[in-house]
Amino acid sequence: MKHRTCIAISGFVWFLSGGFLLYKGLHLINEATLRADTLCYRFQAICGSPQQAGTILIGIGLILGFIKGRFVLSKTVKRVANRIAGLTAPIRFSEAYSRSYWLLILSMIALGMSFRFLPIPIDARGLVDVAIGSALINGAMLFFRAGKAFQVSRE
Repeated sequence: MKHRTCIAISGFVWFLSGGFLLYKGLHLINEATLRADTLCYRFQAICGSPQQAGTILIGIGLILGFIKGRFVLSKTVKRVANRIAGLTAPIRFSEAYSRSYWLLILSMIALGMSFRFLPIPIDARGLVDVAIGSALINGAMLFFRAGKAFQVSRE
C-alpha cells in the first residue's frame, strides 16, 4: 500500500465509525424525547419541551465532540500519520499501526459495548455517542488533510 492510501483508509474507518455512532446517538436522544423517565422529560420545564431538551443535548454533544476531536484526537492522528509517513513503501497493513493504537481502538469498542449493560439513561448514552461520533468524524477530516499534505509534500 502507498502512504497516502494507508492514511486515507484510517480516515475512512474513523469517518464510518463516527457516522455510525452519531446516527446511533441521534436515534437514542430522539427516543429519549418520547419517554417519561429521561433527562429530556425532566428538563422540559427549563427548556420548554422534551424535544428542545433533546436538541440542547445534541448541541452539547457536538460541541464536546468538536473539542475532543481538535485537542485530543488530533494528537493521535498526527502520531499515526507520522508513523505511516516514516515507513518505506510498500506498506503492509500489519506494520502501519502500533500496538498502542490497536489497544486504543479495542478499548473504545469495549467501552461502547459496556454502555449497553450499564444502567445509564438513554439520553446520556445518546449524548456520549453524539460526542464520540462527531469527534471521530472531526479526526477523520484531520486524517484526510494529513493524506493531502503528504501528497503535496511528495510532489
